Amino acid sequence: MDGWLARCLRPFKAVADYLNAIAGVPDYQRYLEHMRRHHPDQQPMSEKEFHRWATDEKYGGKGIRRCC
Repeated sequence: MDGWLARCLRPFKAVADYLNAIAGVPDYQRYLEHMRRHHPDQQPMSEKEFHRWATDEKYGGKGIRRCC
């Protein structure tokens, strides 16, 4: 998206990013940016690997545990 539509949607994206961060939703693009800046010599995980890693980190490596 470019132009006026992107500018109009920017505040909504910022709010969505903020809410996702509060809820603990992993951000793959942010991870890629981090890897590019801080670990350029390492191969980043694929998006699927990244989300599996984030889920394992959040739920103790055993996937999603539910009470019912």
